[in-house]
Amino acid sequence: MLIPLVSIITASYNKERYIAETIESVQNQTVKNWELIIIDDVSKDKTSQIITEYTAQDSRIKLTVNSENRGANYCRNLGLHKALSNYIIFLDADDLLTSNCIENRLKIIEQDNFDFCVFTMGVFIKEIGDSNYLWQPNSKNPLEDFLRHKLPWSILQPIWKKDFLIKLGGFDENFKRLQDVELHTRALLSENVNYKQIVNSPDCYYRTDEERKNFNVFEFLSRRVDSSNLYVSKFSSLITDKKIKHSLIGTIYLTYLQILLQFKNRTISPPQYKELENRLLKNNFFPLSGFDKYMFFIGRFFYQLPFRIPGINWLLLKILL
Repeated sequence: MLIPLVSIITASYNKERYIAETIESVQNQTVKNWELIIIDDVSKDKTSQIITEYTAQDSRIKLTVNSENRGANYCRNLGLHKALSNYIIFLDADDLLTSNCIENRLKIIEQDNFDFCVFTMGVFIKEIGDSNYLWQPNSKNPLEDFLRHKLPWSILQPIWKKDFLIKLGGFDENFKRLQDVELHTRALLSENVNYKQIVNSPDCYYRTDEERKNFNVFEFLSRRVDSSNLYVSKFSSLITDKKIKHSLIGTIYLTYLQILLQFKNRTISPPQYKELENRLLKNNFFPLSGFDKYMFFIGRFFYQLPFRIPGINWLLLKILL
């Protein structure tokens, strides 16, 4: 059996509207020797049936359906365990690859035995071309940027050496949000990590169509708060440099802004807002100073105004950090 050059791992859940287009973006690759490993997390729609139609026609596409819903990180780790190739790409079930993505990435990562390489990603709403935004990996200090939640790249942009991911232990399945943020932070903390950021034309596309979202806002924010707390707790204990560790306040503040936004939009109730605020800000693992709490109060004041002041959040983050 021919060993695939790259394993593409997709966690899927209720993506019947998008999964066919995602699969076909892999089938259209200029490099044909790949495997697409899809782990379906017990979708309640027709996602798994659609995938099965493709697996019947293309042996490179492999489907596993979980016996119970286990979450995206479990699915990705299971896919990593099943992968046959030396290189890994994580592709969400509603995103797309350009036809030269695999060829482009293999050419770079094989140059200097990199642990991972990160590539430029485009963004679209409903179809490629309806947004000009590019997510370019050009951070001068990606570790600190991840800690402050100024995310330099997302899950689709890297290609990984499988052995490096195995050494990392894969994804932390305790995280319900910030899943790739946690993995990327841990990767950058690895001793002698060898990686490269490539700013070029996009070789993948991230979908932002609001229709793909289907969740209870309070539950979504609750998972965000729990994961932000877990992230800050985990990395504040792993990082000894006080200046770098202080960057974590950005993760707390930006999570707080998400809570304020939804409260302002009336998608969560006052008691729900208060519960989330208390869970986020009254922690013992990363206590906020009096100055920090004052700046958070200032941020809340500006968010409650009936009009928007451009740049205020940027300024407050600059002061906090």
